[in-house]
Amino acid sequence: MMSLLHHPPDPSTPTVATDLEGTLTAGTTWKGMYNYLLQHGYARQARGFYLTHLPGYLSHKLLGGDFGKFKNAWMRDLLHVFKGFSTQKFADMCLWVVENEIWPQRRKQVVTELDAHLKAGRRVLVVTGMYEPLLEQLIRKLPGLEALATPVQWDNGHFSGMRTDDFNTGERKRQNLHPFAQNGKIYAAYGDTFPDVPMLEMSEHPVAVHPDPQLRAAALARGWRILMGEDGRI
Repeated sequence: MMSLLHHPPDPSTPTVATDLEGTLTAGTTWKGMYNYLLQHGYARQARGFYLTHLPGYLSHKLLGGDFGKFKNAWMRDLLHVFKGFSTQKFADMCLWVVENEIWPQRRKQVVTELDAHLKAGRRVLVVTGMYEPLLEQLIRKLPGLEALATPVQWDNGHFSGMRTDDFNTGERKRQNLHPFAQNGKIYAAYGDTFPDVPMLEMSEHPVAVHPDPQLRAAALARGWRILMGEDGRI
């Protein structure tokens, strides 16, 4: 999980962590990947995936449950559709998703604050369950940023359709940030959903960005800063 770091962890350097989806961007990775398939000759595979997984999605919407677990399963299965892509083709797909879904919907105030952290000499990490090849493309848009993301597996220069580790979400984010923490704390953290609480709790300056109801309640109860635009976007 170190391939997107410029340097090894150094607790003496103040560190800022931000989630990706819902926090740094209002875009959705799976939608970008799905639209890539539709527009690049893989419509049959895209629609097959969607139809297969639609019943589970509708069931979750009606009955509720652990959204994080559902989302991870959805993203895990979507990866299988890209099995066999060359390293370059997979990178091209990730760049397309960043250019057409993630970056256009970036939350500009968060981007501005992260840039200010960098200029103040702090280390800024995008800490996310999304895939390392996608984060490689995104952090090129934001010079100086680094990332802790979910690694994927390659087989002789082609994508295997698998991850090499669990999704970097929830409590796992806190665990992966621990080497960057001084006395158990990092400087600041930005998140948008309740599963980001472990990461936010370990920061001196937690920020809830367009938070879901559970995170909003937690932020209000603990006096955390909340960023929210009038239309739900910053």
